[in-house]
Amino acid sequence: MISNKSFVHIHTHSDYSEFDGLASVDSLVTTARNFGFPALALTDHGNLGGLIKFIQACEATKDKKGNEIHSDPIKPLLGGELYMSKSRFNKDVESQPLGQRGNYHVVLIAKNWKGYQNLCSLSHFAYTEGFYFSPRIDFDLLSKHSEGLICSSACLKGIINQNLLYDKYEEAKRAAGIFKDIFGNNFFLEVMYHGIPAEKQVIPDIFKLSSELDIPVMATNDIHYTTKDKAESQEVLTCMSTRTCLSNPKRLRQPYAEFYMKSADEMYKIFKDNPNCLTNTVSVAEMVDHDDIRSNLFVKRMRLPEFETPEQFSSPMEYLKDLAWKGMRDLGWDKKQVYVDALEKELTDIQVAKENNNYDFATYFLIVWDIVNFARENGIFRAPGRGSGYASVLLRCLKVCYGPSPLKENGKGFDLFWERFLAFKNLRYIKSSDFFD
Repeated sequence: MISNKSFVHIHTHSDYSEFDGLASVDSLVTTARNFGFPALALTDHGNLGGLIKFIQACEATKDKKGNEIHSDPIKPLLGGELYMSKSRFNKDVESQPLGQRGNYHVVLIAKNWKGYQNLCSLSHFAYTEGFYFSPRIDFDLLSKHSEGLICSSACLKGIINQNLLYDKYEEAKRAAGIFKDIFGNNFFLEVMYHGIPAEKQVIPDIFKLSSELDIPVMATNDIHYTTKDKAESQEVLTCMSTRTCLSNPKRLRQPYAEFYMKSADEMYKIFKDNPNCLTNTVSVAEMVDHDDIRSNLFVKRMRLPEFETPEQFSSPMEYLKDLAWKGMRDLGWDKKQVYVDALEKELTDIQVAKENNNYDFATYFLIVWDIVNFARENGIFRAPGRGSGYASVLLRCLKVCYGPSPLKENGKGFDLFWERFLAFKNLRYIKSSDFFD
């Protein structure tokens, strides 16, 4: 017997796993709360889309109907089961280790804020550099963004397990050694059993690798739905994702209804000969500094990438002013006082927002200008800007927006309010705000 407080599910898929996970984020968290697990990981396939919702669900004190949740808090472990290829840059069958659309799997959990940033970076580059049927990373990328991450060897489609499955023990050992070199004590071998013979085949070798390389083992269940009775619905979902039907005997299927959130006692019955691999999951959860992640993730400030301004300008604000007045002259508005006054007011408001609230609208405008300018120069279709942007003389001067004049001139025009673009008025008198998070 083992208490639910002594086990944590580390390998969990939600409906963000693109036709692979059936369970919603809320249902997973609710089920884990009801069991009394101290923590829960979310490790969706190939993407991190559910993580923010996952945090909110774990921290919620009321359910959707407004009723108080009378259960212990549950610690969210933010992760993903990412796809690995031989080389993320090669877009051909040779770069795919498991066939044209197949990749190795690896599970990553953010240990702290740095780890969360690296997890996001890996996901970003998987899509922008490695996408080939699926978003992919490789060992090179993994080694560059390993700080603050906990790694495990994943399911049967992990590199180590695939080698063990085909009696390539030395290759599996070499792969495990590479992971350990990258992650050190933050690397775990993962063991799971859902009744599949191939899983049972590799389990002894996983513990052998653990002993020879001094790598801890953690037990997981590959969760795709919350309760056992949802297995048939999962089969329907799998048919939808593979464009086949239930009557097809050759369809992709999970032969056993075991991919649900099991209690610690159910997990103990499977791995009772190696109970340490169960309690090791709690050790993983304790390694995670969620307060560090949360305090940085939900800080109330503008989140913007750095914008490299030309050397002759001392700040983004100076560069923005230069672009704005050039655009003003191009439009011929520099000779009309109503436009000059409007542009000066907008630039002043932006400066005040920076000085009083540390809202870096100058960088924001430059980023938008850079994107739109690139699109215009490369013949890429673009929209004329968001609705409230039409009220900005600055955006017209930057050529982000176009169309009728936002100001009233000689009795004609619209006399639109620029302040609406910043979402609030009287900006210079505001010292704090909840507009940005």
